[in-house]
Amino acid sequence: MASSTTESSLTKLEKLLMESFDDSQSDELKKLANEVIDKARMNEDASSQSEEDLLRGLELRADFYRRSGDLESAKADYVEALGLMSSSANSDEGIGRVCTGLAVVHEQNGASDLAKSFYQRAIAAFERLTPRPRVDIADIRNNLAFIYEADGNFDEAETCLLAALKTCHESLGPDHEKTAVLYNNVGTLYFKVEHDEKAKEMHDLALASRVKIFGDCHVETAQSYGNLALVLVRSGKVKAGKEHFDKALEGFETDLESCRDDYEIVVANYKDVLMSMKDDEAVSALKARVLKRGIS
Repeated sequence: MASSTTESSLTKLEKLLMESFDDSQSDELKKLANEVIDKARMNEDASSQSEEDLLRGLELRADFYRRSGDLESAKADYVEALGLMSSSANSDEGIGRVCTGLAVVHEQNGASDLAKSFYQRAIAAFERLTPRPRVDIADIRNNLAFIYEADGNFDEAETCLLAALKTCHESLGPDHEKTAVLYNNVGTLYFKVEHDEKAKEMHDLALASRVKIFGDCHVETAQSYGNLALVLVRSGKVKAGKEHFDKALEGFETDLESCRDDYEIVVANYKDVLMSMKDDEAVSALKARVLKRGIS
């Protein structure tokens, strides 16, 4: 009877954590996680199912703590789960998930070297699986790329991003949200290192994918228009750049509540371009446009 109750609590916990949750649900989630772990510990010596429940319970509670911002508690549960998994057979899938969680915790704590190490351990664990979860590995490589980029290691960042892009292009196709995100991220990296032709190529691909997925006037498409605008202006194609800035603003204005920060960044970039051209009339029009939407 105890094992079925634990299974029921575990299933409910898994279901709840698959969705977003707010503070009003936190107590219930923590109570469920504690219940799963406590019952599994009580029966740990009695069955292999209890051992599996304990491992999954620790992992899920760690996920809950991480998403709630309690990084130290998350780290403690991930570390315990990883220690137990490391001595178990056929645990590479769990090790991959837990190492990914630990990497995220360390990344959020600013410990980039530890984050890189755990992301790499996660990739190694997932690559031992048959079949390999190729898209999950691509997601991890994307995360790794951001750390390498922040460290100024652009070659490693490029290697990670291109490998992730290749995987998503092959597994999901060119017109998938994840593929479009990776086109965008590669383009942003190339822009940062001033490889403008490559940056334009990637952002063009991201834009084409997002237009097919979301339409021409959408917040996701707007990001690509804004990024392309910067490339075009720096390449001397100012008129086309301004047109892309306008398209970016139109897209973001369809849902300002969800993308206010991105909107303000595009406004600031557009304003800088107009001011460098000494186009005072256009600057005034832009200020009036954003003021109308409650942004000073």
